[in-house]
Amino acid sequence: MAPWVDWATYSNALQRLLGGASPYDPRQLSGPYRLLDMSTGGAFGYAYPPASLLLFMPFGSQPVGLCLWLALNIGLLASGVFAILRRELGNDAVLYLGVAILPVILWVGFIEGAMARNVTVGLSGLLAWSWALGRGRTSPVAIAVIGIAKIFPATLLFWTTPSRLFRSLLTAGLIAGAWILVTLPIVRVEFWVDFFRSMGNVQPNCESYGSSVTCILQPVLGITLAKMAAVCLAGAIGLGAVFVRKDLLAFMMVALSWVIPAYNQSYYSMLPLFVVWVAVFAVWMRRLRSIEVGPPPIALRRLLSGNRGRI
Repeated sequence: MAPWVDWATYSNALQRLLGGASPYDPRQLSGPYRLLDMSTGGAFGYAYPPASLLLFMPFGSQPVGLCLWLALNIGLLASGVFAILRRELGNDAVLYLGVAILPVILWVGFIEGAMARNVTVGLSGLLAWSWALGRGRTSPVAIAVIGIAKIFPATLLFWTTPSRLFRSLLTAGLIAGAWILVTLPIVRVEFWVDFFRSMGNVQPNCESYGSSVTCILQPVLGITLAKMAAVCLAGAIGLGAVFVRKDLLAFMMVALSWVIPAYNQSYYSMLPLFVVWVAVFAVWMRRLRSIEVGPPPIALRRLLSGNRGRI
């Protein structure tokens, strides 16, 4: 199996789609299956909406497309992290870049995601850029692309305020709908039916990734209700973020709503939470730098005068 297994999955699905066949493996449509099994046995399944494959077309060749795909994903994440630091720390951002990004690049999730060429690396970069741009300023086009690419990260829509929510939802929905309609000659209706059927059949691999919300709820609710409950919980947390006044807390909630629906909590599926770490770190550094402490003699005199008043 190639180390860039996720890129290979996208590329193989694209070739099937362009050849007029369904991008989804027959095993995904015939009954329950696990996503991890779809990259074995000489066949590649696909877990995302079929229209997302046309977004991947510029990167479907090897080696040029493969290298461009890696550069795009890592570039989005690295530039997004620096943009967060730039927003919070100004010209001193470069001084803090190593401390902020080191836990991210040393995290096994980043290494695995980069090796597999998983799209979550780049999408996490878009999440970082959304903090850098500010609440309610994420482009509806970006939200539509994210939703088409992987569905659940579209909870970035909730990184806004109540007054802007409906307009953002409507605009992003219209853009995504227009893309779906325009691509229907290639991405036929039956492929969308296959997508929803494959999503209904997918089973979490709880033996290897037992920490997902779906896996935790499965023994109590059963697999179907557990998957629905995870999505509902993510939606509730994301919608709640819209009404939270504190930007940092709202951003944490949006990132959490992005991660919760994942059936298999792989290491790189947690990358959005590391983007939150960078935001928290940058905000703390900005606040620490804003604390003004007088020169030692003045501070000491204030302390002594305060103590005399208590005696």
